[in-house]
Amino acid sequence: MSRRSRLKGKEILETESLSRQHSTGEDSLSEGENAIEKGVKRIKLDERISQEASSSGRSSNTEKHAKQKAYDEFQIGSIVRVCLKNFVTYDSVEFFPGPNLNMIIGPNGTGKSTIVCAIALGLGWNTSLLGRAKEISDFVKHGQERASIEIELKNKGRNVVITRMIRKSNNLSQWKLNGQPATHREVSSKVNSLNIQMSPSELLVQTQKAVGEKELIEWHETLIQLREEEKSLTTSIKTDSEQVENLEKRNSVLEKDVTRFREREAILKRVRLYELRIPFARYGVAKHLYDIAKQKRAEAHLEYQNLAKENEPASARKCELEDLVSRSAKEKKRCTELYSTKKRKMEEIATKLEQSEATSENIRKDLADLKRKERARKNRIAQLRNEITELEERTSSPPLASDDSDIRRKMDDVVRRLRESQPQLNDNKYNQDEINLAVRNVEREMQMIKQQLKELDDVKRRRLETIRRVDYDTFRAYEWLQQNKDKLSGRVFGPVCMEINIKDMQFADAIENALGNNNKIFVCETEQDYHTITRELCDNRRMRINVFFPKATMDSFTPPIPHQQLRSYGFVSYLLDLIEAPPRVQAALCDMSKLHAIPLARNESDINYDIIKGNRAFFKYYAGETSYSVSFSKYGQRFSQVLTNRIRPSKFFTATMNIEEKYELEKQLQECQIKLSRFDQQLSDLRKEYGNLQKSIELLYGERNAINEEKRKNQFALREFERLKVRLDSKRDQLQRELEQPASMMDEENALRRDFSKIAKKRGQLVTQIKKIMEECMQLFSGRILATLKHMQASSDLNALERQTQDRDEALKQAHIKFSEADAKFNSAKSEARRLLNEANAREGVDAETTRAVQELTHGMTLEELEDAVASERAKADLHYAINPSVIETYETRKAEIDSIKSRLSIKTSRLTKLTSDLATFREKWEPRLNSLVKEISIGCVGEVRVSPHEDYDKWGIDILVKFRDNERLQALTGQRQSGGERSVSTIMYLMALQELSKTPFRVVDEINQGMDPRNERLVHSQMVQTACRPNTSQYFLITPKLLPDLQYHERMKILCIYNGEWQPETMNWKKYIADKKRSNN
Repeated sequence: MSRRSRLKGKEILETESLSRQHSTGEDSLSEGENAIEKGVKRIKLDERISQEASSSGRSSNTEKHAKQKAYDEFQIGSIVRVCLKNFVTYDSVEFFPGPNLNMIIGPNGTGKSTIVCAIALGLGWNTSLLGRAKEISDFVKHGQERASIEIELKNKGRNVVITRMIRKSNNLSQWKLNGQPATHREVSSKVNSLNIQMSPSELLVQTQKAVGEKELIEWHETLIQLREEEKSLTTSIKTDSEQVENLEKRNSVLEKDVTRFREREAILKRVRLYELRIPFARYGVAKHLYDIAKQKRAEAHLEYQNLAKENEPASARKCELEDLVSRSAKEKKRCTELYSTKKRKMEEIATKLEQSEATSENIRKDLADLKRKERARKNRIAQLRNEITELEERTSSPPLASDDSDIRRKMDDVVRRLRESQPQLNDNKYNQDEINLAVRNVEREMQMIKQQLKELDDVKRRRLETIRRVDYDTFRAYEWLQQNKDKLSGRVFGPVCMEINIKDMQFADAIENALGNNNKIFVCETEQDYHTITRELCDNRRMRINVFFPKATMDSFTPPIPHQQLRSYGFVSYLLDLIEAPPRVQAALCDMSKLHAIPLARNESDINYDIIKGNRAFFKYYAGETSYSVSFSKYGQRFSQVLTNRIRPSKFFTATMNIEEKYELEKQLQECQIKLSRFDQQLSDLRKEYGNLQKSIELLYGERNAINEEKRKNQFALREFERLKVRLDSKRDQLQRELEQPASMMDEENALRRDFSKIAKKRGQLVTQIKKIMEECMQLFSGRILATLKHMQASSDLNALERQTQDRDEALKQAHIKFSEADAKFNSAKSEARRLLNEANAREGVDAETTRAVQELTHGMTLEELEDAVASERAKADLHYAINPSVIETYETRKAEIDSIKSRLSIKTSRLTKLTSDLATFREKWEPRLNSLVKEISIGCVGEVRVSPHEDYDKWGIDILVKFRDNERLQALTGQRQSGGERSVSTIMYLMALQELSKTPFRVVDEINQGMDPRNERLVHSQMVQTACRPNTSQYFLITPKLLPDLQYHERMKILCIYNGEWQPETMNWKKYIADKKRSNN
């Protein structure tokens, strides 16, 4: 939300605290995003002017005329309005700059440069030009998702409104042009059409763009491009020429080798022709061998057939005998198999016969068992009758009934006393359990305390180990003190490094450095212990240790300055404040090391050295990793001298120990031990009481058991009588069952006898079957003997015949072997001949010319002659003409490369000629125009502007020559020769000079006056006001955090004051504020 006021013709824009501002939905980020803004009204310039005019009585016609006149002074492309939402530091702001000089004023950090960023980004330029954030999303206000920039530019007819909406989540922007969606290219095109340009760093290009000479810029860029291409082509042509010359020299060296290689190729060609003929020669040899093998095979086959005819009668007889041997063998085998089958069947029947015999025997045994059972049944009947008689006598008179009331009364009394004793016993047991639980809790607590003490002592142990390594005498002294505490009257502290606990380990190095060797001293509480230790350890044992008895208390040591004033010097505290130790140890350290008087700072940059030097309160202090020792001269003005040293890393204080925590833990441990003692006494008393209660309860249980025994005996007599009656009934039932058994036993005996008769019949049948099978086996056995005799006779005859025909068979066999060998050789020769023929035919693909060459070269040559010729020609090629095969390939490749490079050289040379001509043409146009343009620039002081030419057009520049003293010559404006203020003055004067020639609608200058002295700042401001506030000039934005008083003011200026921060009020009464300022100024 913006408000405006008028004060003596000056327009002031006050912007409320942007962290609390909002805007209405009419300028939202995009359509449908009105929910972002929270509805704070925006008051535009014409509405504000209308309200003020109404209140002051001005006429509306006069106001509209003034407004239209002010609006007409804007140049095409000037900024009419800027509206930002959620941009960097701004929640929502809208302001309306003037057509001429706009002074944007505000403290550092309020968002002045943010307005420059908004103008640049809102008009389409990249974030890299700003030197701030890299990503566009980084310009969205922290905690917000979207931001928008809206810039309204003056144009003929309707103004141009450019809106850039930024989304933080995807780092993308959306553009609108006059409320309609547009692309970045369309926005950039529209901005360029209004002659709005972002200047590059080169002064020449800046000047050309500043005065709006687009044609000059295009010519300059063309010259730069042509010159770059010319340099590239020149370098390329030189490189290619050198490469062609080098390649031609290298090829000339290879020409002799190429000639020799070609001669060798001719020899190898003859070798290839010989090799083409060799397969056919080899086939001819193989064909001849094949014909010989074929003839031998036919002769062997004829011989074999003749011998086979002579052996035909003997062979027929032999076949008859072989058939007889075969048939007799089969008959013998058949009889043997049938005999085996019958035998197995006979064995199965014998097995069944044995099984039936076993069954018969079992039946006999069952019959004998029945007889035994019958005798046993009669015995049981006699015994049961005797038992029944005895039981009837015992149950004839029942037991007398007893009176249970007396027993019940005694039992109730015992139970009552048991019930009364049991709660006491339970209470005692409960109390013991509670105390045991408390004991376990205390023991657990003691274990935890001991563990914590052990952990604390671990720091102490590490320090003791360091002492043992660094100073063994001090270590031995510590051990003696631990073993001889009974010889001491008070407590002895030490070594001191084991008694100190550092509160902040950041300062451990400084504390150890301040203590020095006092880290290892022993501090005594009593003077008597001091003398005892020095006598025993220093005198008698010759230990080199330090023992100290402090007589002063801590009240004797006060710091040089109070703690409240210490921070004004830059110090944190005194060294004494950073340690925990027993009071006696602190007093000793203050006495010897002055810890109460040595302050300490975290960093060297925190210290106020001037105050320390002037105060002279400290002889030593620490800052960061440095110690400062201050000494003062005793003569004259007592100048101070400061000696600094680097603080060495701590050896002893690598870990810290909480002394108060240790004391508290030891106290808790003692309290736990007292509790344990008290609990032990209580447990002892309860255990005695528990024993007494148990004894009384055991006596009561004895009485109860005696009563139960008496009661049990009475009940047993009754139960025994009832049991005997039940048993008598059972015996009677059992006797009745035994008497009824004979009928069933007779039935079982008859069944067994019937089974025995059936088995006897079955055995007779099995015996008949065995007899029949035995007769068949005898017949088969006789047949087998007859077949065996026939087989033996036939075999004998066959053997005799084979002996008679053995010689003929051997001759036939040899003839067959001979035929097989001849056939194998025939097949091998046939395969070899076919293979060689295929190999020869495989090379038939050669052309007719090669075939003729082969025939002419090899006519009438045998295979041996051909192979000899190949070997001879190869030897010639290898011995006399051996050349690396890659030579010719290298030569040809290099020759082709030379031709290719020469072709490229021709094209590049033509292009270079045209480039040289084009450069001359464009320079003739550009250079005179540029010189004329630069001559028109006058910086208004003692100075000169001229063109600085160079061989490369991108290095052409503008030299600004200035001088600031009468006795100087004009000097080039550089970053080394002039001061910062002089460079700022020269730069702004140069920009003012460009104003006359400029066609740019607006310029932005950010804090140009910061390096100037008051005189130059006032001079530059006056020049800027005069130049920028003339009619029909470009719009200016001057951004600065401060201005000198009483500067020149012009009515065309507009002052834009930024009030931005989290402590701004929600609303502001600007009229009251201005009136109060006027009164305070008066």
